Amino acid sequence: MAAPIAGSLALALSVSVLEGSETAFAAPRIQSESTAAKAGKRWATQAADVPSARVAARLSGRRVEALSERTETSTTWVNPNGSLTTETSAGPVRFKRNRQWVDVDLDLVARADGSVAPAAHPQGLVLGGKGGSKPASLKAAGQAEPRTLVTLGQGQEQVELQWKGGLPAPVLDGPKATYRDAVPGADVVVEATRTGFEQYVTVKQRPASDGYAYTMPLKAKGLKAAQQADGSVVFTDAKTGKKRAVMPAPVMWDATTDKVSGEHTHRAKVGLKVVQHGSSIDLVFTPDADFLADPKTQFPVTVDPSTAALSNVFDTYVQQGETVDWSADTELDLGNPGTKNADGTARTARPFITWNTAPFADALVSSAKLSLWNFHSGNTDCKAYGWEVWDTGKPSTSSRWTAQPTWNQKFATSTATTGNPGCSTQPDGWISADVTTLAQTWPSAKNTTSNMGLRATDEVSSLPWKRVNSANAASNPPKLTVTYNYRPRTGTDQQAGPPFFKDSKGTWYVNTLTPTLREHHPGPGWPGDQHHHWL
Repeated sequence: MAAPIAGSLALALSVSVLEGSETAFAAPRIQSESTAAKAGKRWATQAADVPSARVAARLSGRRVEALSERTETSTTWVNPNGSLTTETSAGPVRFKRNRQWVDVDLDLVARADGSVAPAAHPQGLVLGGKGGSKPASLKAAGQAEPRTLVTLGQGQEQVELQWKGGLPAPVLDGPKATYRDAVPGADVVVEATRTGFEQYVTVKQRPASDGYAYTMPLKAKGLKAAQQADGSVVFTDAKTGKKRAVMPAPVMWDATTDKVSGEHTHRAKVGLKVVQHGSSIDLVFTPDADFLADPKTQFPVTVDPSTAALSNVFDTYVQQGETVDWSADTELDLGNPGTKNADGTARTARPFITWNTAPFADALVSSAKLSLWNFHSGNTDCKAYGWEVWDTGKPSTSSRWTAQPTWNQKFATSTATTGNPGCSTQPDGWISADVTTLAQTWPSAKNTTSNMGLRATDEVSSLPWKRVNSANAASNPPKLTVTYNYRPRTGTDQQAGPPFFKDSKGTWYVNTLTPTLREHHPGPGWPGDQHHHWL
């Protein structure tokens, strides 16, 4: 005889939710979608919370977003069958401003006070405007008074990067501001990223023999700046010691671009010295003099320090032969680019992503898809080439080719390929992999974040080489789309056939008139034997 069934079955009968409404409380009545259509009504795409969205989705036959579940990186919908779908991004897609959610928009606009800022940046990024006199030389700039070039963050957690000398009015192009000829022969460029900014100097002509060193003062309110062994600078909360932002060790490259990989292959390190002056800091950048003097170096040369805010979600990549942190880069690279390091080894790359998996912790995952924006591929024959998704250890700003997170198990493969301009059928676009089996392992761990690594199936050939947008990119950061449901947790191991739900009062219910209930309990035989009772 089946065990008694505890609890109740609550049937969602009727609540009409119209477009523009964020509540789901109306006079109870049953109304079909066709009836509503005849009445000229349009169904809502959003509702205040999961119960409201569940009713709206059931009645309309369309998925409805539950606004209560929104975060900076995730969006959650209730589907008509009662299951939930969460799309989580590797980088912020929105943030709270004046208590309202605002979508990230990195296009720069001039402000009334002359400064420049993205339309909507999660960290309140602001760039300096026109002011001061242009120095006659880089040496003269070193003696000039500093002025604000970039501020990142707000209140007591703000990083202010300064530039010595005057600045012309910046030329704006989407997320990029170019201060042309800020010093003779060089532009200063600032580009907004989703988590911070890139600031680089474009040296347009070979400098004089005395080199091209320059100093950028830095102020960090409420933060401590410390240079790491690899040359990067980490900003930590002065009170808690928590890492807030990172400036990876700078690198430089010339105009040379490899046709297959799309990489700037002629590159060198940039010397960075952190000099403390009381509460202020000087960042002294010294580009490689031999690199600048080399007749093979093609100008312009880009000197690139970046700064990115750190959070629970994170991505980076490691590349053989590289000893710097790439977590602030706007792309993720995977595979063999076909180019070599000085020692003859391949420059093979592997990305890692940490996701916010709290929305579906302890859920029953029915499907999961990884999506990446692929803007460059090495498949010169226009064929699709495989890549893999693995469960890995947690990546960090310390991840390197020689210190990779642990590769635990391969869970998915895909041959999706885009991003080759020479292939008419493969323009830039999304590539995806079915990662359902990997996502199904995460809820049991109940972790708020979970990790994955990517690698080309063939790391010898350059044909599978791919470059995709990272969490810092201005558009189309990596995303993970997961559909799931929940199980009852009363009794020994009671389960209700999907869809099943639990409301805020702890009552389990299903929204079908023909539910299937099953109870598992140990049988009289050997350990692990079970009897199954069905209703």
